Amino acid sequence: MPRARGTPSMSEENVELVRRIYALWDAGESARELIDRDLEYENPPYAVEAGVKRGRSTLGAIREVYPDFRFEPEQYRDAGADVVVIGVARGTGASGVRIQWRQGYVWTIRDGRAVRFRWFNDPAEALQATGLEA
Repeated sequence: MPRARGTPSMSEENVELVRRIYALWDAGESARELIDRDLEYENPPYAVEAGVKRGRSTLGAIREVYPDFRFEPEQYRDAGADVVVIGVARGTGASGVRIQWRQGYVWTIRDGRAVRFRWFNDPAEALQATGLEA
């Protein structure tokens, strides 16, 4: 069944949901209503703690290393049920040195909630993980 003119597609709704998550965080507010309680958080093989963890609280683990961590999205890419977010991460390490680096994230959306989060130090890896081209 074709969608009505002016009605966003499901994948457009997914992108908007991820945009809302970042907007809430940027405003210092919780995005818990948009993120599944049993979120699957996947660290890449090269991470200090590679593998999968579960739960919304896993998203805050980065603050144990960079208490002032901030991610500034630059682009959102629609990949169907997945949304790729590419941007710049910033934070101050335990040594006091401020650093910044580009990252790519892949959010998987199901039934209007984020159910999976994957991160990559190279944005091209995030795009490749979803079959998109850089």
